[in-house]
This record gives sequence, C-alpha cells and structure tokens, in this order.
Amino acid sequence: MRILHVVRQFAPGIGGMENYVAELARAQGEAGHPTTVLTLDRVFSAPGTRLPHAERTTAFGIQRIPYFGSYKYPVAPSVLRHVRDCDVVHVHGVDFFFDALAWTRLWHGKPLVATTHGGFFHTPYAARLKKLFFNTVTRSSIRSYGAVVACSENDRDVFQRIFPRPVDLVENGVDTEKFANRASPVFRKHIISIGRFATHKRLDHLIDFLAEVKAKDPQWTLTLAGVEWDMKVSDLARYAASRGLASSVSFRTGLSNAGLAAEIERASFVASASEYEGFGIAVVEGMSAGLIPLLSDIPAFRRLQESASVGQLLDFAEPRKAARQFLAATALFAADYPLQRARARQAARHYAWPAVARKIDGIYERVIGEHQRDIFGVPVLVSTCDDAIRKLDEEVDAGHTTKVAFLNAHTANIARSDPKFSNVLHDSLVLNDGIGVDIASYWLYGRRFPENLNGTDFTVEYLKRTHRSYNIYLLGARRRVVTQAAVRLAAKFRRHRIVGYYDGYFDASETPQIIENIRKSGADLLLVGFGNPKQEIWIAENLEKTGCRLGFGVGALFDFTSGSTPRAPRWIRSCRAEWIYRLFREPGRLWRRYLVGNASFLYRLITERSGGAPTFGAGGR
Repeated sequence: MRILHVVRQFAPGIGGMENYVAELARAQGEAGHPTTVLTLDRVFSAPGTRLPHAERTTAFGIQRIPYFGSYKYPVAPSVLRHVRDCDVVHVHGVDFFFDALAWTRLWHGKPLVATTHGGFFHTPYAARLKKLFFNTVTRSSIRSYGAVVACSENDRDVFQRIFPRPVDLVENGVDTEKFANRASPVFRKHIISIGRFATHKRLDHLIDFLAEVKAKDPQWTLTLAGVEWDMKVSDLARYAASRGLASSVSFRTGLSNAGLAAEIERASFVASASEYEGFGIAVVEGMSAGLIPLLSDIPAFRRLQESASVGQLLDFAEPRKAARQFLAATALFAADYPLQRARARQAARHYAWPAVARKIDGIYERVIGEHQRDIFGVPVLVSTCDDAIRKLDEEVDAGHTTKVAFLNAHTANIARSDPKFSNVLHDSLVLNDGIGVDIASYWLYGRRFPENLNGTDFTVEYLKRTHRSYNIYLLGARRRVVTQAAVRLAAKFRRHRIVGYYDGYFDASETPQIIENIRKSGADLLLVGFGNPKQEIWIAENLEKTGCRLGFGVGALFDFTSGSTPRAPRWIRSCRAEWIYRLFREPGRLWRRYLVGNASFLYRLITERSGGAPTFGAGGR
C-alpha cells in the first residue's frame, strides 16, 4: 500500500503533529509500505529559511512544496501534483490541505483519510469565525473523506457533529523507546516541560506555579524545553525574572533527541499547563522515560491520568492552589518514587506506535476497499469465486454459523429504506451481485469487484466445488417448483443429500413446525428462496434454531433450477444484461424493480459521489 501523509509542518519543525506523522510514517515504512510525507518548504518559526525539496529517511521519503499566505491557512496548490502515485492520502490537521484535497476529489480520485489533531480550536483566537468556518467549509469538505480519525474523545465528539459516518477513535501512538527509562533514577525536585513555546501551552502559568512552589520549598527548579512558536525565550525569561526565578527556570531550544534525553535525566516530573491538547504526545513520551505527569485539568489529560493512575491533575490557572496540592503529595511521590516511575512507564507502553499503525492501516484498507467495500452502507466482501468458496468452507470448518446474502441494486435500495434489513446484511457475509454494484464500486473505489458473484450462479458453484458434503434443505417457491428443484439438485450434486424441502407459501404460525422439520432432517445447509428482503430476514431470525451451519438467500434459484422460469442465454449473462431479459419476459412484475429501482440506485450513486460518498477509493482520472 503506497501511503502519502500530508501535513503543513514537519521536521525540522517540532511539535505533537510533526512527531505523530514522523512516527506513523516510520512504523508504516518499516512494515513494508512505501510511505512519503508531503509538507511545506519552510517552518513557520523560521519562514525565511527554505528547506530541501526532497529528503529520505531510512523508512520514508519527504517532499516539500512552496506556499503563500498566512501560516494559519497556508495555500499550496502544488499539492495536487504529488497525489498521483499513492493508494491513500492521509491528511493531518484541518487546514488548506484538508479543504483543497476534498474540493478536488473528483479530479485526483484518491481515497482520503484525515486525522483531526484537535482541529483549529486549541486557541481562543477568532473563536466565532472558527466556529462559522467549521460549520460551513469544514462540514462541506469532510464529506469527501472516507474516514476521519480522532486522536482523543474530545476530538471525536467535536467532529462527529459534522461527519456523516462514525469517527474512528485511535489515540496517538508514542515512540516509547526514544526516552525509555531516562528519567532520574532517584527522586529530584526538578520539573521539565516539553513542547513548542506557544500561547495556549500557558508556560506563564507553569512559571507562576514554580514561584508558588519555591515559596514553600526553594529547592525546586524547572526546565522549559522546546522550540519558539508565538512565544519567545527572551519574553519568557523576562517573565521568569520578574517572578524572581531567573536562576530557577532554564530554557532549552533546538535540542536533539540525545540532548533532550540528557535534560530528562535531571528530572522526576513532566508538566503541561496547556489549555488544549488533542492528546499530549510530549507528556506520554516523558512518562515513557519514567517522569511523573503534572497536568492541567483538560479532557485529553483527564483521560490520560485516569487510565495511567499516576501523577496529578492541577489547575495551573490558580498557581497557589495548584502548588499547595502538589506540595501535599510530594512526600508520597518521594517515598514511592520507584513505583510511581514504573507506573508512568507502564502506562506509556499502551501507546506504542506499531500497534497504533496497525489500527490506522486497517482504516486505510476499509477506505480503499481492499477486502471489503461499503456500498451505500452495506459491507460487501471483495473476493473471487474461489476465495469466497474457501472462506465459506473455513467458516463452517471452524464451527461458525454463517448467513450468506447477495447485494444488487434492488437489495441496496431496500436496505437504504429498511433499517432492519440493513442490520441483517451487516450481520451476513454479503457478496456482490450484478452490474449495478459493480458500477457503484468503480465510482466509489475506482475498481470493479473481481468477479460477479450473483446468488444463482455462486450457490451452484459452491455446491460443486466445496470440499464438504452437505445435508441440504430447500425452503421457498411454490410446492411444485421446490419439489422439482430438489429432484434436479439431487441428481446434479450426488455428493450432497437433499434431506427435505418446503414451499414458501406458509403462514407465520407454521414457522415453529418448519424449523423443527429442518432440525429433525439433520440439514446443515439451508437454501431459502423467498425473495428480498424476506429470505434474508427469515435466515437471520431462524438459522441457528434450525441447527444449520450455513444459510443462503437464493432468490429465484428454485425457479431456474426447476425449469419453471428460463434463464437468459449465456451470451446475455456474459454481457451483464440478464436483468433486461427478465424485464422483457415479465414486464408487469419487474418494471418497477428494474426501471424505477435502477434509476433510483444510479441517482443515489451520482448524488453520493458528488456530495460525499461513504467511502472513496483509488480511482484516478
């Protein structure tokens, strides 16, 4: 799978999003996926310095492109030149790239996945304008994405308001080896804060907090390590001096990982007074070193602290109160330091990158439709006939009870308006049937299904090629039709046994007796031909009661097999035009299904393709 990550800032820029993309790309590259990071050719903290257009790490490549405009919404039209040779585009953050790739979706034809990274609500700047933009432009753009990945519960709740499908919650991964076990092995009265020097990080609150702590215990010190953003070291240093902390607060910028590890070795605590975080990567990295977390009481940190059961949540906006709470706990932290340190490291291991990357890869596969494709809300297996037969045999061999259904334009239309039927299909193994869903697959994913697995032909192929010998029960059609179908199937498939049959024209009150008849027959394969959606619903409600391991909704199979209804000639079927033949023979019964139904199906397909399909795949122009 060829993966393109698109992010406005990347190394040498430092921050949570940059780190997230680097680690995810590294994990995916090491797993064998050709991976590239596409980013801007300057970092916002040093806009006058142009960076190389292309670089290569051991695991992934980096491409950089020019931009113009404000760093809050940098415009980079050349992004479209770089999406041609990938299978999936993963956009990080909600910015120009997020909107531009959505608006040009019909042109570039690539599947889109977005990770929210907190959106753009992490500062109060232009709050009303942001809210308006979110509910208009972002709401429109997000419909072009096959999946939206939230890094936190808060992000999931925010973006679920505008995304028409479930938002995937995949908490950030962390390189838990980078600083593993580097925290001071003995308790030290030293705190470190890691990350960019940005207004919303409220480093001023941390300095105020230290001032209150030192008023009670002068031995405490603080290191602020990171990169200048919209706050400068000179301004922070002046502020620290104004609080009498010139010698107690140190500033470290531009550190390598080795340099940052050396700073971590001096500390026992990692602190963040941030007002907003999508997740808090830097804090978890600190915990992987064994640092005890001191965190502002915001949703992302609250969840982290609750799951880790280590450290403290503090209201840094009230430094005196926060200092009092912290100092009250320091004796416990000191006495229990090895345990607290080990607990922080253990909690951080839950966020190791390889496991997170596998979750993300699974989302890619869903969006691309590699193994399963969502056709108007119904998951359809992507498979050849051989593979589908093998899969069914494996399911039965494993002792699973499996319901088999077939999705065509008609059943897709029914599922759209019938929630019960839609739920039944979600709980079934659904195969593609007919040219309609093939067109939908091509429009939504850029590829057709490998083979047409319509119910009539696939059921016969399965009986012919399965390695198992089945006891088969037939249920459906008229008595004369199902009787004749049973005779012909028995003659054609001598390896199997037809152990019973019953017509489909029975009252609901007869259902318990029919179920008992099937159970007594010893059947393990049930073929039901009631038509859609009745046959699928009946199978869903009763298959396990019958004792059968496998149930097929077979539609008109009994009519065709008995000879009471002729099939289209083979050449018509090979042209995928059997529906026209059936409409010609039975116009009074089938005109609504094929003329009105097919038109409705295509209209919905065009509407969803232009207005935001459930999923969107690697088509190209």
